[in-house]
Amino acid sequence: MRSIKYLILIFVICLYGCSEQNTNPPSQDSVENQLIQVSKEDFSTEDIPKYDYYAKQGWTLTFQDEFDDLEVSSKKWNKLNSGYKDHGRKHHYLPEQVSSSSGTLKLQVGNKPFQSYPYRSGAVTTQGLHEQLYGKFEIRAKLPVGQGLLPAIWLLPTNHAAFPEIDIVEMLGQLPNEIWHVGHSGPGKREYQVTNINGSQWHLYTLDWTKEEIIFSIDEIERFRIKNFAHTSMYLLMNVTVGGVWVGDPDKETKFPSYMEVDYVRIYSKNN
Repeated sequence: MRSIKYLILIFVICLYGCSEQNTNPPSQDSVENQLIQVSKEDFSTEDIPKYDYYAKQGWTLTFQDEFDDLEVSSKKWNKLNSGYKDHGRKHHYLPEQVSSSSGTLKLQVGNKPFQSYPYRSGAVTTQGLHEQLYGKFEIRAKLPVGQGLLPAIWLLPTNHAAFPEIDIVEMLGQLPNEIWHVGHSGPGKREYQVTNINGSQWHLYTLDWTKEEIIFSIDEIERFRIKNFAHTSMYLLMNVTVGGVWVGDPDKETKFPSYMEVDYVRIYSKNN
């Protein structure tokens, strides 16, 4: 009986000793090996599928600029260098008024005279670089406000004809809560809709253009449509005009410099 007690005592002592050894911290090498093993096995990205953030089901992306570079791409955009005095306008487009920074395209409007023009502005086009018949045009932009400023995002024919013309966005700077959508089919012939929304804030402007119709949307909400309009290849323009019969001249309240900013431009063609 006593021998059995001794055996039990020895077993308990051994068990306690083993538990004491297990409480010792692991060596540094073992910790590093465990960390390396976890990082390799549990955090591998090889099997994670890549996601195309710009893909749209049923559409093919044909043109894209996110304006993440510090230079405006000459492979995508023409910077205009020309003056305009027709219809009372008073600005000259200059390449240096076009820039890219902080992830946006900037078209700057200034009141420093150039030659005989009292104002200078920026304008870009895709003429000769990207021209398209039908499709989806998406432009996220913020427009400048002020008497005498007229920002616009629009399409013109590639054959240099004056019509048809599609104005995806136009805004009188002194009326920033009115966004114009216009289709010009000829001299004095137009169909339009005015949407009450603040153009000085960021908005997504979309044109869906098919053989049957054109649809204007803001922030993915349809605002206006025109049936059976424009059946010729066109290019994109973005600009700010200064002065003119429609918008009037700047006044003392107009802020200079002012900017039209564009976050991105994405153009798609419909599959099939």
